[in-house]
Amino acid sequence: MFFRKNNDTSEIPSDPYQQLAEIYDFVMRHVDYPFWADYIEDIFRRFRVKPGMILELACGTGNLASILATRGYRMTGVDRSAAMIAVAERKAQEAGQPILYKTGDMAMPPMSGFFDAALCLYDSANYLMDLDAMQRMFESVKRRLQPDGIFVFDVCTENNSRRYFHRQTDQETGRDFSYVRRSEYLAEPRIQVNEFRLVFRRGEERQHHFERHEQRIYPVADIENTLLASGFSLAGSFDGFTFSKASERSNRVHFVARHSEQ
Repeated sequence: MFFRKNNDTSEIPSDPYQQLAEIYDFVMRHVDYPFWADYIEDIFRRFRVKPGMILELACGTGNLASILATRGYRMTGVDRSAAMIAVAERKAQEAGQPILYKTGDMAMPPMSGFFDAALCLYDSANYLMDLDAMQRMFESVKRRLQPDGIFVFDVCTENNSRRYFHRQTDQETGRDFSYVRRSEYLAEPRIQVNEFRLVFRRGEERQHHFERHEQRIYPVADIENTLLASGFSLAGSFDGFTFSKASERSNRVHFVARHSEQ
């Protein structure tokens, strides 16, 4: 087994993103968030929606929400990690952006009111570890969408896990921190695992932390069927950042679901 139980008593176990939040933007600096925002707006145009109010689930440190806010959308972000939300709120305050952030589970977001569109991106939906949780998220989002509103979300696939994450190790060092990430795809339970070992240097002291992140990898058809069972209509499932039909060979699949009255 690639992953072994951590027996280093100097490491402090942490919930996912509890410590990573502090350096998340550094770790993810390779992500082209304006490109993501462009694709989301392409989806809006393709499906002829002009959302004013947008709910973003698993919003992280608010990078995408900030970009969309500068483009005129009124953004609300939800993330399970209070540490990530704290970073997002600080960035919004510094930028003078009126983005509302809340801490909460994306499967049952603590929201009231209605939205014209909802987003859940960068394979955040893979953090839902069974289809029941996935369905709860779909149903919760549908209750918060205006009639004819759309929900855009994406997942990474088994092909993605095998190609980019299986038995991979990467590490980096910043000004006052370092981290090692080890990744593996466990094919039998269809789980993508990322383990982070983080070291923060604060003065003369070094703090060692450990986080384990798990994502469930789903067949595309299972997600589509669960979406339909939740009362959405499937407007499309697309190979990442395109409008070509997705398949199990896709690395990433973007789903576009439309609120349908029943």
